[in-house]
Amino acid sequence: MELEELRRTWHSVNPHVDLQINGEEANKIFINKNDIKSRLLKRALWEGTFTVFGIVLMALSPIWSPLKFPYWWLVIFCMTLFIANICGIKIYRSIKATNLWENTHKEILITVISIKKLYRNIELATAVVVIPLMIWLSLSPLFIHNWRMYFTWILTIMGFALEYLWYNSNIKKINELVNWEKEL
Repeated sequence: MELEELRRTWHSVNPHVDLQINGEEANKIFINKNDIKSRLLKRALWEGTFTVFGIVLMALSPIWSPLKFPYWWLVIFCMTLFIANICGIKIYRSIKATNLWENTHKEILITVISIKKLYRNIELATAVVVIPLMIWLSLSPLFIHNWRMYFTWILTIMGFALEYLWYNSNIKKINELVNWEKEL
């Protein structure tokens, strides 16, 4: 009895119903605001905002800073942050250009690998520039055997520890982009 009812219902369905959905419609319909791509874009946006805020804060440091940074040091530090921010914009654009519905798994994987490579290179270049700058600053005559030297060391250690944790968190999120369909 139930089987006959199911068969009649099945035959009553219009066979001409179009079940094709293109990629843009699928993005509008199925992806919510908490999918992995949206979360990565928000993180990249926050990173960029924080970096711009850091550049402005460092550039204006002769006005407010009790540490009295040398100008050449500020220029190098701000230029490093500026270049890192430009690379961050490239990462943001790569994530935004990734279409999870239309790209193949291989294309998404290639994009993820290029994003991870660029992100790793940004972090490495920033560390190679900033660590020697901070060490030189802490050992300069204005800072040696002073509270400024210890403050600089503490800031350096805390900054790179937090950056390492942030980097690992972002790499995990970027890796989740490969398996985005598991979130659905």
